[in-house]
Amino acid sequence: MRQKKRLTLMVASSVYHFEDQLAQICSILEGFGYEVWNSHLGRMPPVNPMHSNLEKCVAAVHACDIFFGIIRPFYGSGKIGDRSITHEEFRAALQRPKPRWCMVHRDVTFARQLLKPYMFKRDGNRTTFKLRRNPVLDDLRVIDLYHEAIQNDIKPAERRGHWVQEFFRIADVFTYLDSQFRDPERIRTICEEVKRP
Repeated sequence: MRQKKRLTLMVASSVYHFEDQLAQICSILEGFGYEVWNSHLGRMPPVNPMHSNLEKCVAAVHACDIFFGIIRPFYGSGKIGDRSITHEEFRAALQRPKPRWCMVHRDVTFARQLLKPYMFKRDGNRTTFKLRRNPVLDDLRVIDLYHEAIQNDIKPAERRGHWVQEFFRIADVFTYLDSQFRDPERIRTICEEVKRP
């Protein structure tokens, strides 16, 4: 009997101060039986060397079966234009009909609640509030990224695929991985459901 192709799972996250944890996350997912793609670890589909890093990463999001994004209080160094590569990966995943799971560090959700009166007008639009660089949250755009992931600007009844699980310790991430990804056949069924018109 022909063996089923492994599902490809893209892990998107900013990297700095998270290298070892990112490697652990990818190893756990590989142990569950997925083919894990992550640019930091060099695990990507074959790329065209003439394309930009942004093009390569967005192409991987389009090509993967499953997207797993991690929003951290560090926005990422790969800024191109107004957004980081990680932010663009999330945007690409949100625009595609594919299963996606996301997590957010508690510092991001805490900062969002603390800074909301300064960052947002009553109608929900952003103000020009700026934040000085600091060791807790390096860029307000992580809050914008979180807003996009939870579909903050869409009416609650119309949101789909907007659950973003909060974490504080890396053990919280491992627990979530175990509860969501341990059974690749369950995930394969979800993938097939999403592909149906």
